[in-house]
Parts: sequence; C-alpha cells; structure tokens
Amino acid sequence: MTEADNYNIITDQALVKNRIFVGNLPVCTREELASIFLPYGEVLGSVVQKNYGFVQLESEEVANKCAMSLNKSTFKTKILRVRNANNRAAKGTNANGNAKNLQMPQVPVTVQGGIVMSAAAAAAGEPVINDCEIIVVNRDNTKYAEYIEHRLRNIGMRVDVLFPNEDVMLGKVLANISSRGCLYAVLVTPQHESLSSITVNILYGVPAEHRNMPLEDAVNLIATDFRLKGQREAVNNSAGPASMPQPQRRHPDQMQQLIDMLADNRPMTALQYECIIKYLQGEREDQLKREVGEANAAAKLLDPDPEIELQKKILSIMNKPAVTETGIELMYPNLEAVRDDKRLMELLRDERVIAAMETIFNSDTLFDAVAELL
Repeated sequence: MTEADNYNIITDQALVKNRIFVGNLPVCTREELASIFLPYGEVLGSVVQKNYGFVQLESEEVANKCAMSLNKSTFKTKILRVRNANNRAAKGTNANGNAKNLQMPQVPVTVQGGIVMSAAAAAAGEPVINDCEIIVVNRDNTKYAEYIEHRLRNIGMRVDVLFPNEDVMLGKVLANISSRGCLYAVLVTPQHESLSSITVNILYGVPAEHRNMPLEDAVNLIATDFRLKGQREAVNNSAGPASMPQPQRRHPDQMQQLIDMLADNRPMTALQYECIIKYLQGEREDQLKREVGEANAAAKLLDPDPEIELQKKILSIMNKPAVTETGIELMYPNLEAVRDDKRLMELLRDERVIAAMETIFNSDTLFDAVAELL
C-alpha cells in the first residue's frame, strides 16, 4: 500500500465507523501501532502523530472489539487510551449530553509486541474471560463458525469468534488466547467446513490438540470436559479453604500470572520466558543474601561453574607439551637403586599386586590409553 492509499483510507469519512483513535501513544512506527490490532482483524491503514494515532480496521465490529479490549492497555510503558474515532461520548458529549452511560469500565491489560497479555473486555466492573474462542482463518467460513458458536453457547459457554490477520502465526494467536485465561480454542478452515469437522485446542492444564474431529464429537468433547472442569473447581472451592489456607502471594501480580501460566503448561512467548528467568535470577540473588550475607553471597555468585572448570582441566591436559619436551625428575637414578628399596621389592612380590598388573597388561585399557596419548 502506498502512502497516498494509506492516507486516503485513514481520512475517508465513510469509513469513520471502522476507525480507532489511540491516545497517549509513545514514539513508534506505523507498523508497531498496527501490530497491536493484528490479532483482532485486518488493519487497512494507520497514521502516527505526536502522542496519538489512528488505525483503520476492516469492519465496525472489529473496531468496537478493539476499543473495548485495548483501552487502558500498556504499550512501551505508556497506558493507551483507545476508543472509536466517531465516539464523541469518550470526549464527554453525546446526543443526550450523557457520556457516562455509554462508557464501559475497562480492565487494565498489557500489550507487548502486538499481543494482548491479559483479558481486556469488561462488564459490571469485572473482566469477561471467554471459555472458548473460535479462530476463523477464512471469512467465507463465518456462517459455519457462527453455527459452532451457537452450539457451544447452548451448553452454557462464553464464546467469541476471532478473525486474526493472516500475517499472524497461529501459535501467537493461541498464546494470546491462552494468556487471557481462555480454556478452549476452535480452529475453523475451509477444509473443516467441507468435512464438517473442527480442530479443538485445550489450553489449560496440559495443552492438547485434537485435529479434524467430526463436529458432533468435538462439541461433545468440549461439553464434557467443560462440565467436569466446573465440577472439579466446585469441589476444590468448597473443600480448599477448610482444609488448607491459601498461601499469600509474594510475587507481583503480573509475574504471578506468568508463573501460573508456566505451572499450567500454557503456551507462552519467548519474551514471557525471559521475564520469568530474569525475575527468578533476581530472587535467587536476594535469597542468597538473606542466607549467607552480602559478602558471602557475592562470593557464591562468583563461584566458577564446575562444568566449565572440568572443561578447562581437560583442555589443560590436552595442551600439555609432549613427554620428550619436559624434564622429569626420576625417583631412582638407576636399576640398582630400585633393587635397594626393600619396601618396593616386597610390594612387587605381593600376589595381589602381581594379579592386578597382569590384569592391566592383558586388557585393552592400557593400549587405549597409550593410543589416546599418541
């Protein structure tokens, strides 16, 4: 897309309903701004100005979802203000002069690299987490996806249909959905619709993928697993507080969320793993200081790695000069001196020593050692 095409799209008043305003925007490129919205749908254009920007999306539905999900999200350490470009209520005025009724409370979320790191929709002041997300690769399969959505809603699940941009890898989409706390992801492709099947991803606990399941079997699998999970949680909630007090969380909330995701074996990004590693390294250093004191902790952290030390010793042995190049101080100057050592002669006459020496000379061990030296 040329700059002129991008400008024409982003300024077209006929498309204002599909446009998003982003306030408190840090310094970034158009591509970085667009990457925040890619998991929700196709980005048709974007413009970046000082402290704010606009993003043109493919439909009003996608724009509304982005405005609801990404408001008060964090991007490059700044909290974004995201709303529909034509939403005058966000500025404090509307047709009835009442803006508060049109604004929904938002839940803070974090955005890194264009991926939403936590749940973002809100209702009644509490975050709404979908039980299942239906990922539609091709919009031609929208009706099939909506039929699946209807089937899952009938069993009491909170379901939403997601149209990710084709440039976003499926693994990133699944990691995004899982990080929100979603339990299941359903993949819909043209092949699935032609075969009346779907692919089911169970995201909690030990993740599992069930590819190309017949639709009826897949719906029954999700319904049964969802029901059993609810029963287990009900039992744990009723028995847990009475039998065992819940430990207080010492970790920061965002880090605790990452640790919980790791414990549940949910899909995670490389950046999330890096955050956990750095955090745990800091915790290790603090714990060492508490256990052995500042000075001893510093010495402990500087202790050489045993594996590295072993490698150094091996290299040192391999790099030693040949025997002929080194001066050796002999224990006995001649054979007569050896014979004069009575203790040595008695030792050499010992039957156990003789048997051990015969074993060494008769085995391949000595030859292998000599071969390695040569």
